[in-house]
Amino acid sequence: MKKIDKLIINAFIGPFILTFLVVVFILLTVQMMNYVDEIFGKDLKWIELGQLIFHFSVFQTPIAFPLSIMLASLMAFGNLGEHFELTAIKSAGISLVRALMPIYIMVTMITVLAFYSNNYFVPYSALKAYSLLYDIRQKKPALDIQPGLFYAGIENYKIKVDAKGRDGKSLLGLTIYDHSKHRGNTEVILADSGRMYTILNDQYLKFELFNGVHYTEGDAPSPRTTRGRRAVVVRPFTRTSFERSEMIFDLSSFGMSRTDEGLFASNRLMRNFSQLGGDLDSLGNQIDLATGEIYNLSSRYFNYSSIKTAVYVPPEVQEAIDRADSIRNIDLAIERAKDAAGNPNWQVVTVEEAPQRQISLRRPPGAKKVTPRRNPIKARDLDEEGRVKTKNPLIDSTFTNKEIYILNKYSQRLARRNAKTRQIKTAISTARQVKSKLVAQNNRRKRLTTDYYIFDIQWHKMLATAFACVSMFLIGAPLGAIIKRGGIGFPVIISVLFFIIYYVISIGGEKYAKGGSVDVWLGVWTANLVLIPVGIVFLRQAKNDARLFEADFYKVMLSRLKTWISNKRGKNNTDQNIEE
Repeated sequence: MKKIDKLIINAFIGPFILTFLVVVFILLTVQMMNYVDEIFGKDLKWIELGQLIFHFSVFQTPIAFPLSIMLASLMAFGNLGEHFELTAIKSAGISLVRALMPIYIMVTMITVLAFYSNNYFVPYSALKAYSLLYDIRQKKPALDIQPGLFYAGIENYKIKVDAKGRDGKSLLGLTIYDHSKHRGNTEVILADSGRMYTILNDQYLKFELFNGVHYTEGDAPSPRTTRGRRAVVVRPFTRTSFERSEMIFDLSSFGMSRTDEGLFASNRLMRNFSQLGGDLDSLGNQIDLATGEIYNLSSRYFNYSSIKTAVYVPPEVQEAIDRADSIRNIDLAIERAKDAAGNPNWQVVTVEEAPQRQISLRRPPGAKKVTPRRNPIKARDLDEEGRVKTKNPLIDSTFTNKEIYILNKYSQRLARRNAKTRQIKTAISTARQVKSKLVAQNNRRKRLTTDYYIFDIQWHKMLATAFACVSMFLIGAPLGAIIKRGGIGFPVIISVLFFIIYYVISIGGEKYAKGGSVDVWLGVWTANLVLIPVGIVFLRQAKNDARLFEADFYKVMLSRLKTWISNKRGKNNTDQNIEE
């Protein structure tokens, strides 16, 4: 058995390595085509371009492992079946399942390696690749002055040349606009010829100009008017001729500055398995707190409504609120302890006492309580009937007591109406405020929930893409034993077809999981759950030496179907004759 196992393993290792490299190259080419316009033309160093390609190659391994395993296993058993080696193995009394066992052990090891890669290598490479790509995007294009066009790559300067020499340094017909003073086209340099080259390790660009003129237009003085007539404005103008002049430009902005990679580390693609678990726990706590804010709005704005006691707060939400309150009390106790160090009148509360005590900012001992002043109604302000006397002598002298009484009643009724109007306006304003807060909190909760689904999908994908190696093996190996064709022709078509099915189901499941239509685990694992039964069916057919990909098999099945239909019709006719 050792020789047979070695034969099967050798038939699998070669195609696996070859197909893995080919699949990574194809996926890398597709990935890099999205960034061609942003990468080329930036005068990148070979080491920077090599780092970008390497890290993007590692980033493609989660998809490359399952596809290469299915293609390699299909090619391996296809070659064994084509050369009748698989038939000889079965003739020796070795079952197909036993023949699959060596490759299955290798696939299990590759599955573990794929998960390890998804957990450590892929997040690290994603962080390196996308941070480097961001820096490349921010980098200016390489210095490339084309004849007949204005070049604006150098800040505050516009440069135009009529012709360039073959050496790339000699120039003819130079026009340089200097905008460094931000006054428009007030300074221009014209030269018949010149030379352009870099100095000091390509940090500066030097222009040598020959036989030219430097035009400068100065600032205009402030206009003055004399007896209704405007004074004449005179602008100073300078024209300087030169036989040789030099200009040096700083090229530091053309270099690529590296951004801190910590700014990208919070993205889900840059997180490993344990970090994603911590992120999910934090997002879940934030969702509970956002939900708690929604529940608290009822008791905060509707104090006199029965809804205050009718709202049921879920236990997990209440637990998150209590935990946040305890943390807030601890932080407040620490701040009070810091303040008490410089103010002996404040009472010191330790951190251990904070959860058991309600922290409140009381006034220092000895401080007087300030009460609002009131103007009480005295007895001399009331008339014989107990009404408040009017302070307006004009009203007292003009109207009788009955009329004053009616006016007081009307004013009281008008005051009550105004109070009702104010209450209605206050209620409308409160309702609008509550609606605004509810919309804001619901949007925040929805955004946090979407982020939670996204991170949860990435957490499950690390496991699902690694386990996909087993699913693809269960499809590829039995199909190879059934097809009995090696090479890279028909097996490639079958492998790509099933991989497309796997990819489409995965994308669809992730989309539904992100929207919350299905559970995250179901959306991510649906592709594996669909393909594993298909692989088991293929394995059963391979054990029975089924000829699924031969025309004779379908001819026999069609003839059997026709015979069954004819027998069914004959039986029905016989039953009808008996009844008659």
